[in-house]
Amino acid sequence: MSRTVSSSINFDQVGKFEGYLQIGDSTNTNGWATFHLPIISIKSGDGPTVLITGGNHGDEYEGQFAIANLVRQLKVEDIKGTLIAIPSLSFPASYLSTRLWPDGTNFNRIFPGKESGTIPEKIAHYLATELILRLDAVIDIHSGGRGHYFLPSATMTWSEEPKYRAELLKNLNGWQCQNAMIFPSQPGTNENSLFPGHVAALGKSLFTGEFGGAGVTTATSNKITRAALISALKSINLLPPQWLSQSYDHNLKIGERRFIDMRAGDSYHWAEDEGLYQNSRRLGEEINMGEEIGAIHYTESSDRQPTRVFAQRSGILGVIRGFPRIRRGDCLALIGPSYLTIDAVPNQPTE
Repeated sequence: MSRTVSSSINFDQVGKFEGYLQIGDSTNTNGWATFHLPIISIKSGDGPTVLITGGNHGDEYEGQFAIANLVRQLKVEDIKGTLIAIPSLSFPASYLSTRLWPDGTNFNRIFPGKESGTIPEKIAHYLATELILRLDAVIDIHSGGRGHYFLPSATMTWSEEPKYRAELLKNLNGWQCQNAMIFPSQPGTNENSLFPGHVAALGKSLFTGEFGGAGVTTATSNKITRAALISALKSINLLPPQWLSQSYDHNLKIGERRFIDMRAGDSYHWAEDEGLYQNSRRLGEEINMGEEIGAIHYTESSDRQPTRVFAQRSGILGVIRGFPRIRRGDCLALIGPSYLTIDAVPNQPTE
């Protein structure tokens, strides 16, 4: 049991409760301060226990809105089981419209956290050692933040373990999104240090999605996120198939589905210079290898020509750059082949 984080909610109690994770803090103005992270619990009785989270990164807003709006609408009798919701895991960053916490912490790189660390490290430790252990499933909603804009998609990180990979693929379908993207482990990152990576390491059922980005939301991205969240909750029988809310618009017609494979190394397009990046092609567009997808501009020079960026492979342009200011090594775009069914996706990525 954590000695630095406690919950004001008893998750075993039937009913709907709004409260806080209370994290011990010590500040310049209060030596015995407590940081409060909002959390909601809705429990009706027997059934799955599910955690839904948004705002893992502060400038990813689609999940924060979808979760907050949903839990306001839900009644105890609407669900079967227990729904625990943290609408904004990194709300201090959310207020600042930044990816990282004010102290520079990337919440999605610190698991399993530290019991006596910083505020975000204490939260991560509590999630890793207490809250996740009581769960059947985790639904973690992301978007591209300021830096990227994703084709709104269900996502999964490919697992080499066949049984767990089958669970991830099932959940990928559970989102009921028109687009789904399959990724490798993140380049240069310890996968277990990520929140969803730690969930996966514990063998818990996992749903992840990327539903927009660029630090903004739109009516379309909000509706897609709402519809996907409801579909995911219905797929694990926490919400009944017939559940519908007139005030929470989640009716969305799904067109022909696409499963986009981003696992190959040449799917990632990296900046080789510093400047301002201009996207030249539309998100979701079919790209042929060798076609121009963008250009790096040099605003400090009146006569330097832009550096044109070309597609390294053919496929769907699934991720584009958001915030134009780039440095060498920044990711500019992702392109991958698409398939009409999940069964058509090969076990090994196509180069």
